[in-house]
Amino acid sequence: MKLSYLIPGKIWWITNFLDYRLYKGIHDAIIKEREKINLHTAKGIWSEDLINNILPPMRVEVKEYKPFEMLKTLVKYNPYFQLTELKSMTTIIHYMKKNAGINWHDDGKWKYGATFYVNHKWRKQWGGEFMFTDGNGHGWIPPVGNSVVIVKAPIAHKVNPVLSPIMPRISVQMFMK
Repeated sequence: MKLSYLIPGKIWWITNFLDYRLYKGIHDAIIKEREKINLHTAKGIWSEDLINNILPPMRVEVKEYKPFEMLKTLVKYNPYFQLTELKSMTTIIHYMKKNAGINWHDDGKWKYGATFYVNHKWRKQWGGEFMFTDGNGHGWIPPVGNSVVIVKAPIAHKVNPVLSPIMPRISVQMFMK
C-alpha cells in the first residue's frame, strides 16, 4: 500500500491497495462473472446532467459480499487517514463501455466517495481518467488496477469517457456518510 498522490484533506490516491490474493479474487469474480452480474444503466437513476452527451455507465449495487466488506473496511481504516465517524457505506460496481463516462459533479450528499479500480490492464489511450478541480488547482488520476481514489466532498470531479472498443473500465464505487 502506497500513498501515490495527496491533496491534504481532499484527495488520496493509494496504489497497491489490497494484498494480491484479495485483489485477484475481486478482479476475477467481476471479470469472469460479468455476464451474470445484473448490471443496469445509470440512466433514470442519476440526474441527467451527470450523463448528458455521453453514454451512462452500467451499474449494480452489491450488499453483503464478503470481499467488498473487506474492501470497505480497508478504505475506512487505511493507514493514511481514518474514516471512523462514518455511519453508512455503499458499494456499487461501475462498468463503463466505450463512450461511457460521468460529467462534472461533487458527490454533494455524501461525505466521501471512493473509487477502487478493478482492471488489471489499462492503457493511457483508453481514457476513463478521474479528473478533479478545486480553487487551488486541477489534475487527473489514471485508472490503475488495485488502486483507490478517495475524495472528500465537495470537490468537483468527473470520469472522462472510455475510448476502448474492447475493454470496459470497471470499478467498485463506495459512497460514505
